[in-house]
Amino acid sequence: QTFPMVRLFPNWVVKHVRAPRLHTADWLKRPVEVFHVSPKMTKIEIKEYLKRLYNLPVAKVHTANYLGRERISRQGTKYTEADFKKVYVYLEDASGRQRPRYHEIENQLREESLKSWPARPGRSAREIQAAIERSSSERA
Repeated sequence: QTFPMVRLFPNWVVKHVRAPRLHTADWLKRPVEVFHVSPKMTKIEIKEYLKRLYNLPVAKVHTANYLGRERISRQGTKYTEADFKKVYVYLEDASGRQRPRYHEIENQLREESLKSWPARPGRSAREIQAAIERSSSERA
């Protein structure tokens, strides 16, 4: 008895964009890759495709649909390029997890960071100045 072969993925084309113009790379602090895929692919399919075939540590997938441009060939005939979907794939960082977007704020809220900085929520600059003067007068 022969069983039908199960195809994992249809004949999809996933094109990697080598040098995307991303303005989020500096503050995001995690790698982002950009791909052009068929508009029929869903986020879940894209994530599974990249995980299974290329073993990429995908954390999140964002997509944007684009219509194909109208072009004029050298012979003067008009044609329309194929529609595509642009995919932004956010990879997991070196520690193996997805780093939160506001990691700088979380670092400032740690216990050692709060102890090193004299300002506390609800304290005015006068209170801080008075505390500094009291501590300097106690030392003298």
